[in-house]
Order: sequence, then C-alpha cells, then structure tokens
Amino acid sequence: MGIELTWAWLEGYPSLDFANTVIRRGWTEHELVTSVDDLESWLHAAALPAPRPTTVDENDLRAFLHLRDAALRLLRAAAGHGTWHESDVRTLNETLLGTPEVMVLGEEPGSLVSRAVGSPAPFTLLLARLAAAVRDVLAGPRADLALCDAPGCGQLFFQRRTNQAWCGPACGNRARVARHHTAGHG
Repeated sequence: MGIELTWAWLEGYPSLDFANTVIRRGWTEHELVTSVDDLESWLHAAALPAPRPTTVDENDLRAFLHLRDAALRLLRAAAGHGTWHESDVRTLNETLLGTPEVMVLGEEPGSLVSRAVGSPAPFTLLLARLAAAVRDVLAGPRADLALCDAPGCGQLFFQRRTNQAWCGPACGNRARVARHHTAGHG
C-alpha cells in the first residue's frame, strides 16, 4: 500500500480544492494525484456533493487530471498568474455540456436540488459538478482570487484582506523566515 496523503483544504471551495491538487516544494510544482489510489484518497477526503463514485480507474484518473489542469490554468490566469487559453475554456465547457444538470425544487420550501439530465456515470457527474464549481468562480466577480506566494505553496485561495499574499498563517511565517534568511545572508 502507498503512502497515505494528507490533503490540504484551504478554503472549503471544491473548485480550489480541485485545483490545489498541484503543490510546490520550493519553487517546483508537484502533482499530488499520480495514481488511482491517490484519486480515491482525494475523493474520499474531499467535501464533494453526492453521488460519489464507488471505484475509479485509469480512465477516470486521466479525465480528472485533464479537467484539473485546464481548471488550474484558468484559475491561475484569473488570479493574474498565467494566460487564459481558449482550449482550457473549451475543456471546461465540454465537461459541463456533456452532463447537463437542472435545478428542481427540493423537499422543503426554498430548497433546490440538482438533477442530472439523463443517467450519467457517477464519476462523469462528479467531473461536471467540479467543472461547474470552477465556472462559478471564474464567472463571478472574484478580484479576491489569489495565488499564495510563499515558498513551497502556490495554492489558490480567496483573500480576506486586499494585501493578503499568503493562504494562511503557516505560509506567511515560512515566507517571512525565508525573507529574513535571504536578507541576513545577502
């Protein structure tokens, strides 16, 4: 059995949790989802809407990474770090169009429930819902979307203050220590 991964949930937004399956060690990016076991671990730990797939395979892994890579590039571009590519928009939109959903009334007054049109496989529906979460971030007024600038992080997050450069206190401390170390040895 492989090493048990510890996942970081910075924001509680599935779109960012999805994109943040790529991290930095120093200034080098590392893929966290490299196998079917990694994908199953992430799916088990993530706060995602049901239904969830009971099993995944290599095809699911490839589909997950293809959509995630496009979403990551688009979210980074929206945060001012990268280029907005039409091919990434096409990947996101094709995922959404491949499994349309409609909102119907729920059991309680004022509640809505999402229903897939047709009978898509659970993993296909999950990818469509992740694509929809990314779409909602990209389509909304998100001037607060940022990329953590701390060495060893690089995760996307929503700023709580306009001058916030790091996703959390640990990254802020790490960045200040690195800056102090550089200043003392420069």
